[in-house]
Amino acid sequence: MSLILAENLTKHYGIVHAVDNLSLEVKEDSVIGLIGPNGAGKTTTIKMILGLLRPDKGTVRVFDEDPWDNPKLNTRIGVVHEKAFFPAHHNVLNYLERVCRIFGAPESRAKEVLTLVNLEEASDRKIKALSAGMLQKFAIAHALIHEPKLIVADEMTANLDPLARSSVLDILLKLHEEEKVTFLLSSHILPELSRVCDSVAIINKGRVWAFGRLEELYEKFSAKTVRITADQPEKLAELVKTLSYVEYVSTDSRGVSVRVAEGKEDNLYEDTPKLARKGGVKILGIESGSTSLEELYRQIVTQKGEAQP
Repeated sequence: MSLILAENLTKHYGIVHAVDNLSLEVKEDSVIGLIGPNGAGKTTTIKMILGLLRPDKGTVRVFDEDPWDNPKLNTRIGVVHEKAFFPAHHNVLNYLERVCRIFGAPESRAKEVLTLVNLEEASDRKIKALSAGMLQKFAIAHALIHEPKLIVADEMTANLDPLARSSVLDILLKLHEEEKVTFLLSSHILPELSRVCDSVAIINKGRVWAFGRLEELYEKFSAKTVRITADQPEKLAELVKTLSYVEYVSTDSRGVSVRVAEGKEDNLYEDTPKLARKGGVKILGIESGSTSLEELYRQIVTQKGEAQP
């Protein structure tokens, strides 16, 4: 069952194409990552899914309903924002009990959700006394009050330190596995998402450039890729580009990712050390395939970007 079905969504802000003919499907009992850099169109897409923005073109259905001007969908969706704002002077538990009354849920639900997000020890604190990580857990608890089957989270770990991000993602996994909550997660912080997402949509320049289960994307885009770490990545990249069977090269501070023509991996293993020696570059390691979501994203954007108009 599709909980979200977006088809050919388009949204312009003047001459800026924030979202450009984007299609996306989120099925029940999945965790989908909407990943891409800042400005890629992730937040605008989410706002259209939540009914906060009306598409210029295209359609979006949430629980098979149009979300635009449809407040009753609020009772079926939980939302976690990047920077959640709550009344700072309120007591944690008392505030959630008020939310329970708004949604018609029993007040006992407030304690239940605090337990679900491992925040029960903070129930007597003021909201303003919560750390950044605790505040984000509180935001998740708030989103869970009405027992939604779908939670949409926009950059919910962006402002957290690594330990807090890990804790929040552990809670997300727990909610998915034990409470059967479906998640659509938007993020530009990629390394941790591979822990929780079963599928990802890679979005750039307002378009989905690749979408599918992680293992399928790894197989499709990483099968012919070799990762080379070196002391001078940019210089090595220029050397490797001279090889006729190399299809693309991308670099970062640690090394070079090289995609080669079918059956040419062995050639690259043989030719790279020779080029490096001639160029005065020290090779630190060579391995086939991609081992991270960050690297997969880099490969897809590089390859697809070359084909974009």
